[in-house]
Amino acid sequence: MERNTGRTPNVSLEQVFLKAAGELPRSDERSEVVAEALAHLQRGFNSHYGTSLAGDRRATDEGILVGDNAYAWAVETIARLDEPRFVAVASRIIRDGAGHIASDGNVSLEFWSPHLGDLLGIISGEDAETSRARILRAADELGGEG
Repeated sequence: MERNTGRTPNVSLEQVFLKAAGELPRSDERSEVVAEALAHLQRGFNSHYGTSLAGDRRATDEGILVGDNAYAWAVETIARLDEPRFVAVASRIIRDGAGHIASDGNVSLEFWSPHLGDLLGIISGEDAETSRARILRAADELGGEG
């Protein structure tokens, strides 16, 4: 398969989420499950919407299959939490990201930060803006966009 460059953040959503969750006053095992689902989701987006090094943005059959499999793993992983709020946010991440990419854009961490903040807020009980700020700080500390 031809090498692709991603159209998602250059920083790992999994690592950003774990770092942000690690700053919470108490740990919550749901953070690890959400982070794992985010890793699958990011892999799915990169497979579906990767750009070849030559700049071709058309999806390959293999990329679509790998992407679909990764999305399925993301949904299955987050569904283990048996909390509809997590599944609702994850589906918004997929919907909003796919829509943005379909209009010829890339999704940045800034673009997804409200969704990531919502996920962290479910765990922490914090308001969305506080959780979003934690996400952006974590991304900045990891050397990603923030």
